[in-house]
Amino acid sequence: MDAKTLVEILDRMPATTSILIRGDHGVGKSEIVRQLADRSGKTLIDFRASTASEGDVLGFPNLELTKTTGRACFALPSWYIRATEEPCILFLDEINRGLIGVQNSLFQIVLDREFGSGPDGLPIRLHPETQVVAAANVGSNYQVSDMDPALLDRFWAVDFKPTPSDWLAWAGTAGISPVIIDFIRQHPDHLRPVREVEPGKVTPSGRAWAMLDKSLKAMGLGELQEQAGAPDRLLYHVAIGFVGSEASASFVDFVKSLDRQFTAEDVLNNWTKMKAKIVDLPHEKKLALIEKVKAHCSSNSWDGKQAKNLKSFFDTLTGELQYQLHQSVMDTAQYSNLKLFHQLVQARILELVQMAQNAGGKK
Repeated sequence: MDAKTLVEILDRMPATTSILIRGDHGVGKSEIVRQLADRSGKTLIDFRASTASEGDVLGFPNLELTKTTGRACFALPSWYIRATEEPCILFLDEINRGLIGVQNSLFQIVLDREFGSGPDGLPIRLHPETQVVAAANVGSNYQVSDMDPALLDRFWAVDFKPTPSDWLAWAGTAGISPVIIDFIRQHPDHLRPVREVEPGKVTPSGRAWAMLDKSLKAMGLGELQEQAGAPDRLLYHVAIGFVGSEASASFVDFVKSLDRQFTAEDVLNNWTKMKAKIVDLPHEKKLALIEKVKAHCSSNSWDGKQAKNLKSFFDTLTGELQYQLHQSVMDTAQYSNLKLFHQLVQARILELVQMAQNAGGKK
């Protein structure tokens, strides 16, 4: 399931339904749960099953209460108590890396939404609006235990496989370097391995690219656009530790060619200066530039001059690419940008639509 579909389902799933998100490492399972908490306005409680002991779930003996009640009583962990007192997203991360005893201890929480016992001897229930979401890595490459069928059928389970477009959409809002975004847009095979790799080998993932971006910026190496033609000699050595040798070599080559790359700003802000170079671009480069304009549109508001520059770029394109550019602006749902641009190109778009309808009629 891709990210867009999963988000739509998560937003509509009742809080009483426990959810299990399965997928490879670094695909964004934790991020999509964090976003769910943000959208719902609920507290996110991150319980890492892989590092927990049974006592972290069961709690520890409450001797004073035991003396008072005459029953064995346990002081339940604070993370669980909080999930009973206020609406939360209770995130059981890496659930299938947990000890068997930890997994068994989570059964009652997942299925019955209650656990332990209070002074009255009754189980303490989760808040009615608290939702249990678990995540698990799957596959032979991970040191995990198979999910017990008795635990698995307590969830709505989904295999999460985000597309490169999903990652690009997230990266555009997360402040990832435009150079890294453009590299993945043009080389989506380097977002994740496209074939099975040997155990222990460093390979790229969406999370690894985000970590590389963060580290480069912290090291003062983040201005990749300025490294065109002569990337910093440390770039490859830093990248290889995050995304592996193959992706790093390709990325460094990409940075070297940045003087031959064009940005959305070249169209929107510097059209007069860049026009001659952009007009001569091959078809695939113009498609890539349209994608950059789309990304820019989704997170920026244009003024009239920028819209006119985009219209000038539009006029240099073939009919197919003109329609693609218009659709890209429409897809961003930025109404103010669409209004500015559409009023400049609407006559041509109607002409293209009419041509397509006529061609269909002839068939």
